[in-house]
Amino acid sequence: MGKVAVTDWEDSFSQIFHVRAPYGRFQIEPARQLLSGCNVILQAPTGAGKTKAALFPYLLAGRQGLAFPRKMLYCVPMRVLARSLRDELKRLEDDLDVRLQTGDQPDDPRLEGAITFTTIDQVLSSFLNIPYALTLRQGNVNAGAVVAAYLVVDEFHLLDTESTLPTTLEMLRLLNGIAPFLLMTATFSGEMLGHLASVLNAQVVSVTADDLAGIPTQRDKIRRIHRTDALLTADAIWERHRSRSIAICNTVERAQALYEALRQRAGSGSDVVLLHSRFLRQHRQAKEDRVRGLFGRDRAQTGSAIVVATQVIEVGLDITCEVLHTELAPAAAILQRAGRCARFEGETGDVYVYDLPRSASGGRAYAPYLGEQTELCEKTWQALPTVEGKPTDFAGEQRLVNLVHGDTDRRVLNGLEQSRYAHRQKMNKAIGQQAIGLARDLIRKDDSVTILVHPEPGAIENPYHLEGFSLFFGSLEGQFRAWQRAGLPDARIDWLMQYPAEKVGEEEEDRPLRYEWRKVETAADLNRSTLYVINPRLVAYDGDIGMRFGDGNGFQSPLAVRQRERLAASTHGYQRESFQEHVARMLGVYCAGLDREIAYAAARLERHIGLDVGSFDRAIQLAIALHDVGKLDRHWQQWVHSWQERISQPVADDVMLAHSDYDPASPHHRRAEAETTHSRPPHAAEGALAVVKLLHHLLGASRPAGANLKLLKAVFSAIARHHSPGADTCHGFDLHPAAKATILRALAPVAADVAADDLVVMRHGHTRLDSLLVQPDARDELLAYFLIVRMVRLADQAAMAGSLSDWAIVTSRRASERPVS
Repeated sequence: MGKVAVTDWEDSFSQIFHVRAPYGRFQIEPARQLLSGCNVILQAPTGAGKTKAALFPYLLAGRQGLAFPRKMLYCVPMRVLARSLRDELKRLEDDLDVRLQTGDQPDDPRLEGAITFTTIDQVLSSFLNIPYALTLRQGNVNAGAVVAAYLVVDEFHLLDTESTLPTTLEMLRLLNGIAPFLLMTATFSGEMLGHLASVLNAQVVSVTADDLAGIPTQRDKIRRIHRTDALLTADAIWERHRSRSIAICNTVERAQALYEALRQRAGSGSDVVLLHSRFLRQHRQAKEDRVRGLFGRDRAQTGSAIVVATQVIEVGLDITCEVLHTELAPAAAILQRAGRCARFEGETGDVYVYDLPRSASGGRAYAPYLGEQTELCEKTWQALPTVEGKPTDFAGEQRLVNLVHGDTDRRVLNGLEQSRYAHRQKMNKAIGQQAIGLARDLIRKDDSVTILVHPEPGAIENPYHLEGFSLFFGSLEGQFRAWQRAGLPDARIDWLMQYPAEKVGEEEEDRPLRYEWRKVETAADLNRSTLYVINPRLVAYDGDIGMRFGDGNGFQSPLAVRQRERLAASTHGYQRESFQEHVARMLGVYCAGLDREIAYAAARLERHIGLDVGSFDRAIQLAIALHDVGKLDRHWQQWVHSWQERISQPVADDVMLAHSDYDPASPHHRRAEAETTHSRPPHAAEGALAVVKLLHHLLGASRPAGANLKLLKAVFSAIARHHSPGADTCHGFDLHPAAKATILRALAPVAADVAADDLVVMRHGHTRLDSLLVQPDARDELLAYFLIVRMVRLADQAAMAGSLSDWAIVTSRRASERPVS
């Protein structure tokens, strides 16, 4: 793409981050490469300022109007305390829409923020159409956000080599040339670094000796690592405690037990804090603030303090201590944890690595490190004596990583290439069939599920509106089997867990989704959802310890903070719209700013496929104008007019409606809904088939090059699947006589002077649509479909949430007004 016209990179960096100068070339070079169209792998030590290097190209592009995505997804390999990153960024750019989206803080389920700090699990599940944060019916909403974003994958070396890593690599291969990405690591082996650069066609940026000298956290400090042939206990911590200590356990249960043991000994003179993923948001945020106050760079509090944590502390907290205690983990993870000891200039610290408890079989209890990672734990244990008690700098860390991870990485890399086809087929199945059972194979070998606590799941209107806890699948499965061994369920506790199944029928934006709650009766049932409700008799919670299994104490999952805010501001109702009004509102939403989200990706995909400039914009506006044509079916209009009569708000017969009036707070409306015996006819796939010939004509799909045919399939699929990603069948339709005139009026702002007489299919019987739909193995069509369906669904939801006066109704926008690459 050529060089970018930035006159002074260093000065721009200094101005954006309010610093004297960047630490070195490694903080600037990624921006040069990314803004020139290249992807980057950045290797730098912990505490070196990689976050600023990642943010720089995005913030610079925004300030100088450079061609770059308007959305940034900053993802890490696990649930982390990322609020500090968000708060720091908000201080720099207060007007930026910065959000968090993790399993335990789901503030941005549709990935709508300008910058979203999230986890790799959230990103992969979104791309695979099985999003952890949304229902399966909304499964294709977020994939387009991934395609349209600047992707940052931090601490890439921590990804599970059997599931997360190969899926991430394959996703990045699919996105190559469309979505720019930056991979960051402190501890890649040389073998892995070279291979990734080759397969991803990425530029490697590493710190030089001169760079290291300029990084404050690497100067005049000493960090020593020790292997301890014992278990991590409260006595061991107190024996070595000075004034600031951090202890990291591999499981929440062991962290909770260690915290209680320490608290019993601490007395009034020591501050002991527990951090893990099973706290409610308000308690977790208070603990984050407390830890920063005790262990942060500018800590104001003095005295004795100890933090007990799990892996959540490995990434995202800029804190330091004199002594760090950690259970055995792979070398890369150990060094990541060690980055929280003697982190700043002039400090001295010691890291103690402890053996693991034994499992029932007598071997080490490696969980959550499974598969290849258990071997890495063993190799780490054997290699630690090579650094015993010695000051360990960045070069020494790299030698340890190469020693432990080198052979395994070579084997992993060979395995990745050999299994690539089979892995891609699994990804295709997940995308095409929403096969949620593949999540552990594709996203994380021991992936997380969301846990709610509630006495009556059937009374929950929307389980995704409650605040839950993230739990590793293996932990949940182990607890379920423990309950079974204890003879549960029994006469006192008649059910253990339940999970929601979306009721069959086409989702509508103006009606809440209904769920059928099913009991978990066997371990196999734990593969059927990413969300489970546990009987409150089996769970206790308090603000100091968090959630734990045991005799219940009356805890019940509360409504999430953001949902409380939304419900407080919402009227809970919908107003009827004519077909014309609904299309106008959606076009207004799209053209008033939503279109900018995908402009960069659309321009790059247009060039790659060979489409005319602006083809995506026109295709999306056509999809919006035609997405609800299936509602012009005679039976659908009969249904909606009958509903309006039932609620005593009739509409003239010649008015073609897109939505009805509906107020869930109205007893009259709720009674009418309960008395309705016939569900509304499906319309999405039916509407797509009704306009397929019209789309073929409007998109010029008969051109011999085939590029426009790809776009046609993407638009057709977006219309057919704008309510359900798995829709593949037209159930038959018979359009109303007023349909053609209605379609022409809706099309007028997008495609004037089109003759619809012979191009609209007025009636059709039951048929499957497989040959017309985008298939997951068709890369160009798939990415185009992801972008288009996201725009249609977000515009649909936003138009339903607002009123006509809320949006500037814009019917066209010149391509020159949009950023292009």
